[in-house]
Amino acid sequence: MGRRNARRPALRWSAVAVAAVAVVGTVTPMSYAAQTASEPAPKRVGAAPKVPAGAVRTADPAGSEALSLSVVLEPRDAAALSRFVAEVSDPKSPNYRKYLGTGEFASAFGALPQTVEQVKGELEKKGLTVGELEPDGLTLPVTTTVAGAGDAFATDFDGYKLKDGDTGLVNTRAPQFSGTTAGAVRAVVGLSTLGSYRPKHTGTRASGARKAAATSVDGPSARLTGTTPTMCAGIRDLYADTSGGWPAAYDKTDYWSARSLAAAYNMADQANVQSGTTIAIYSLENYDLRDMNSYQSCHGTKVPVSSVRVNGGPSEPSDIDTGVGLETALDVQTIIGLAPQSKILVYQGVNSWTEGTATYRKIVTENRAKVVSVSWGLCELNTPADVMDAQNLLFQQAAAQGQTVVVASGDSGSTGCYYPGENTPNASTLATDFPSASPYVVSVGGTTMRTAVTNQTTWVGSGGGVSSRYTLPANGYQNGRTGAGYTDVCVPDSSQVCRQVPDVSGVADPATGYPVAFGHDTSGSQYWNIIGGTSGAAPAWAALFAQADQDLSCQANGTVGYANPALYKLPATAFRDVTTGHNNLTDSGNFSGLYKAGAGYDLATGLGTPNGKEIVKGLCAAVPRSPASTFNALTPARVLDTRYGIGRAGTSPVAVNGTVKLKVAGVGGVPATGVTAVVINVTAASPSGPGFLIAYPSGTTRPTSSNMNWLKGQIVPNLVTVPVGKDGSVDLYNAGGGTTHFIADVSGYYSTEAGGSTYLPKGPARVLDTRGAIGVTTRTPVAGKGTVSLKVAGVGGVPATGATAVVLNVTATAATSTGHLIAYPNGATRPTASNINWLTGQTRPNQVVLPIGADGKVNLYNAGTGTVHFIADVFGYYTPTTDGSSFHTAGPSRLLDTRYALGTAAAKPVLGGTNLVLSLLDGHTLANAKAVVLNVTATAPTANGFLTVWPDGTTLPNASNLNWTKGQTVANLVTVPVVNGKIDFRPNGGSVHVIADLFGYYL
Repeated sequence: MGRRNARRPALRWSAVAVAAVAVVGTVTPMSYAAQTASEPAPKRVGAAPKVPAGAVRTADPAGSEALSLSVVLEPRDAAALSRFVAEVSDPKSPNYRKYLGTGEFASAFGALPQTVEQVKGELEKKGLTVGELEPDGLTLPVTTTVAGAGDAFATDFDGYKLKDGDTGLVNTRAPQFSGTTAGAVRAVVGLSTLGSYRPKHTGTRASGARKAAATSVDGPSARLTGTTPTMCAGIRDLYADTSGGWPAAYDKTDYWSARSLAAAYNMADQANVQSGTTIAIYSLENYDLRDMNSYQSCHGTKVPVSSVRVNGGPSEPSDIDTGVGLETALDVQTIIGLAPQSKILVYQGVNSWTEGTATYRKIVTENRAKVVSVSWGLCELNTPADVMDAQNLLFQQAAAQGQTVVVASGDSGSTGCYYPGENTPNASTLATDFPSASPYVVSVGGTTMRTAVTNQTTWVGSGGGVSSRYTLPANGYQNGRTGAGYTDVCVPDSSQVCRQVPDVSGVADPATGYPVAFGHDTSGSQYWNIIGGTSGAAPAWAALFAQADQDLSCQANGTVGYANPALYKLPATAFRDVTTGHNNLTDSGNFSGLYKAGAGYDLATGLGTPNGKEIVKGLCAAVPRSPASTFNALTPARVLDTRYGIGRAGTSPVAVNGTVKLKVAGVGGVPATGVTAVVINVTAASPSGPGFLIAYPSGTTRPTSSNMNWLKGQIVPNLVTVPVGKDGSVDLYNAGGGTTHFIADVSGYYSTEAGGSTYLPKGPARVLDTRGAIGVTTRTPVAGKGTVSLKVAGVGGVPATGATAVVLNVTATAATSTGHLIAYPNGATRPTASNINWLTGQTRPNQVVLPIGADGKVNLYNAGTGTVHFIADVFGYYTPTTDGSSFHTAGPSRLLDTRYALGTAAAKPVLGGTNLVLSLLDGHTLANAKAVVLNVTATAPTANGFLTVWPDGTTLPNASNLNWTKGQTVANLVTVPVVNGKIDFRPNGGSVHVIADLFGYYL
């Protein structure tokens, strides 16, 4: 049977179709056939796309043409979502900075299950193929044809060709749903395929790209962490060379190398860098990894760059002739140069409205990166409303999760729809770009800067102005920041104002642009370019936010997150105000000249360019401490044993890269509510290959920290103090090369509820050494199945009365058989939980936090059959009084790694007999800490030995925290006092690399 074409006004039926219609009579659309008198009338969702001015009708699309759609549902309570985002951004709110964890958005604000089923049912009834609900809890993927979509949504489709040559189809009416379902739908993305996002860079400066021979990249040695890289001499000379027919170009005059720009923006040589931040780059194209490698070789950097292809990703290859890959090269290389400690994930999607939206959804729902850089967009007037509605909801989700999204404001000045040399629709109209106009992103405009930051002016292409679609509360973050030329084009009510862009700015003029390695000739020679545009300014600001996240001053309390509210509260000294110039590109046909730069905020450059270290200082100071909590000791209880199905279904070992989600709240004596962190002894048993454990709060991004390391066949324990996720769980991740079993025994918890104990750091002080008759009367080892009853009250700084629990570092050494230690309060029944496991001849340490018996003693039980010596050092105690310090969770975050010069001046091991000093003087929280909880790892030791960790400025104690044999990697939890803001690490011999991860601190 024939079928109607996509557009009803131009029906073209075959003779067979006409006959068929005559037989069956009038066909009523399904949406109407199902309607009864009691049901509300069908409703349309959103608005039909506006056909851009100057677009020309083409042939109607074929009814068989495939469409890939996304039906985006309304949040279950949109008003509550808006309130939540406002509250997590308001220092006066109890929800301030309490961001949603990964996967929590769907359960908190996703559509209700019955709503999902209702919408899905209607779509399927209309003949559409509906996929599974996306992880955001709001998106239903739908596949159909043009004809199928026309029937289902009661719309026609027209074909169009834009003035710039792009073609596509447009739905003539907004999609229709039944009256009972329409209110549950926010948008349908993909009904219009006309137009796409554009990269926001401005092409190669002067007459062309410089070509370097494949062997001419002469990079320096690998950079030190925190040190901004310097461009190699070979490429610097290449830019200055005129033999290729182009004019010479010089750093700080014709372009800004990474080091020069970082110095101008006061973001060079980050002194307090700790864990590297993962940055997501939004990309709608392929790129050539050789370009990134050339840039890194020249600059001596080693930033990991990897791709996440969304639904297969783009297909057109990177090519210097087509320009495909240039935008991504600019984004990636700018971040490499300004944040060389970072990790980069390039999310690659197809440049269509549906797939472009899916790429944002992947970035946000995965939540792997806390900083997102976006250099693609289109003016609001030419972007379909359904696309903007769907994507703005994703940016709102990102804000709720604490992701910093940074977006280029565009290169068309105040006329965002104008593109030089192209006959684009709405070219002369004042318009802002989307997504830079979203209230939930940091919009970055552009400047021209030569020789110094004092010589800045507005780049005329800097996108800026007033959004015609998006509003902010009148008392929101832009309150009091009205730029010259502002008008209420968004038609706000009395409680709102229109969103203004940009928020900030950076170098964007191609005449003073960014050096970029992009493109190769047939011989493999690398081309080098100078590229401008707000596409360079946006990743520069993304790098600065990453610097804040990885700075020591942010490490204790968390990342910057949704940045706009805090950004606008920074003092004027945090910015370099740009007061000259404007962004009126008169070639567009617009001569209004409304948006001139001036003192303070303006619609040409926003708040200005960064005074980097002041930005970092201010943003990190705005991050509050985690809640103060007190400690509650428990008699150890087993809460996990994957060998026997305890704490997890099944008895199979944990797979490689597998995670055990362990419920700890309400288990093993831990209360169901009020818990901020748990103290658990985790043991890896029967590993089939080497590996390490990462323990972290459920619902958060997996950190780069580690808790213990093992080799094949070993049994390795370690005490872990780990923050608890919002769902009362912690994640135990097997980062090994083989399977392993995990065992976990809980021995205490921290809570915000009344009744816990505060902490008083002491020592370290040795209170037991059976080898030297310390704490015991003989030098004989502990017999198999034997117990040492150790007096701790009144010893090693612990008071004779009033202490509820003690923190000990216990070491087992000279074992004559395999075995394990069970530590418990004297007078209590011996539990089955273990604290240390050892093999014959091994030396094994572990921290132990345990209640003190009524007689002031604790018991150390040798559960092995052979003898063993025990050593114990006091590191502090807990008291029910308020004399001590309260605990605050942190990270986990890496503060020290001598392998990569993290927290140190050089990438080299610590020599035996020398002190490594780790400074915690961040000018913020850690500078005032009384003690810190660190997981310390020693790796690649050149000789047998041990490590002592103690407060700087005090005498080296007779105590140890880690013991190892040559070549062994060992880890141990260390709770160490802080005296003058620094911690000392000292191996006794040989050399060894030392790693330290922060898990909490005491104030």
